[in-house]
Amino acid sequence: MNEDLKNQWSMTLKSIQYDENEKTETTLNTEILYYIDKNGERVISYQESETTGMEGSDMQLRISPDNMISIIRTGTYQTHLVVQSGRKHFCHYETPFGDFAVGVSARFVRNRLTDEGGSLRLRYTVDANSTLLSDNEIWIDVKKYRS
Repeated sequence: MNEDLKNQWSMTLKSIQYDENEKTETTLNTEILYYIDKNGERVISYQESETTGMEGSDMQLRISPDNMISIIRTGTYQTHLVVQSGRKHFCHYETPFGDFAVGVSARFVRNRLTDEGGSLRLRYTVDANSTLLSDNEIWIDVKKYRS
């Protein structure tokens, strides 16, 4: 990150994918940009790494004041998923195998992010034509670097 930034932030992101009989976990520790934009949305922005299998992509999580979470990936594969309690969103998802329109339904969204950092927990399912593709959980912890 740029030395000139007013605040330096780090994030631990734990991604859990549940399949029929197994659970796959990935953990990423990385530097992030963390701020509130002009629309009042909290923004977490970071670069993907080898750990996530999407090296070279940029990720942005946008958390609206009403806790609608947008997960936006740019780079080799473009993705825009929206996770919101009580609603199903139809979203765009690119993979090496092609583009998909998918349905995203939140099981829960727990936002405890503040100006001092905090946590965000999401659990959501992704389906295509009402067929379950994945059941996902994301745990994010945001901390300010100590000087």
